[in-house]
Amino acid sequence: MFIWSVSPVAFSIGSIPVYWYGIIYATALFASWAVATWVLRKLRNNNIKVPTKEEFDNFMFWAIVSIVVGARLGHVLFYELEYFIKHPLEIIMIRNGGLSFHGSVIALVVYVFVYVKRHNIQWKVMADVLAIAGALGVGIGRFANFMNQELYGKITSSDMAVIFLLVDNMPRYPTQIIEAFFEGLLNFWLLFVIFRLKGVKIIGTGITTAIFCIVYSSARFVIEFYKEVEVYTYFDTIALTVGQVLSIALFLFGVFVLYYRRDSSVSN
Repeated sequence: MFIWSVSPVAFSIGSIPVYWYGIIYATALFASWAVATWVLRKLRNNNIKVPTKEEFDNFMFWAIVSIVVGARLGHVLFYELEYFIKHPLEIIMIRNGGLSFHGSVIALVVYVFVYVKRHNIQWKVMADVLAIAGALGVGIGRFANFMNQELYGKITSSDMAVIFLLVDNMPRYPTQIIEAFFEGLLNFWLLFVIFRLKGVKIIGTGITTAIFCIVYSSARFVIEFYKEVEVYTYFDTIALTVGQVLSIALFLFGVFVLYYRRDSSVSN
């Protein structure tokens, strides 16, 4: 057990505070960008149709815009709609926290769908590349929640407990770190190993996309039971969090991608 008392503000430039939240999320986005660029270079070397480096840089700029906007709107719509209806100007206050992973996924899927149609690229190719890169981004990004002392766990007597001084003096599960490992870093390691073993032929099959969705959603569903939950939704007598419901949808999407792959391979 240890006490976490680090300020969410990393440093200040004059009177302007620079938050760990923004620094870590920027790091996560650019780390994902670097991984995706590396994978795409290998695909180009094998004569697979993918965007050029310049085209992908332009793609990533607007992808990041889509991710940030989608993540924020997802948080607003899925978790605190009533609050933001009363305080609409706070929607743009991202530095205070409040980004939804599922919202970012929805926005990115829409953007990728439009992009691949316009550039005549197989959607599974882009999806598989972004799945590998995105897993690393998720793993890094969760540390922003830890530094911001948000999305913390329930009170526990476990030795792994953390006391978040900006929250209260109670020992809690460090669910942000647990999520960083299982949803992101472990997921990335698994996808990276598969890519290294199978090579570029794995890209475009939908396998890495499916694995990312299934691993992330499974880990998120379980870890939510240990989190201090913000919003519940009720199904008969079973109370699930909004995050769990959205994770079920993402899990089913991953299963669908696997089924669609099998069905396509049979028909071909």
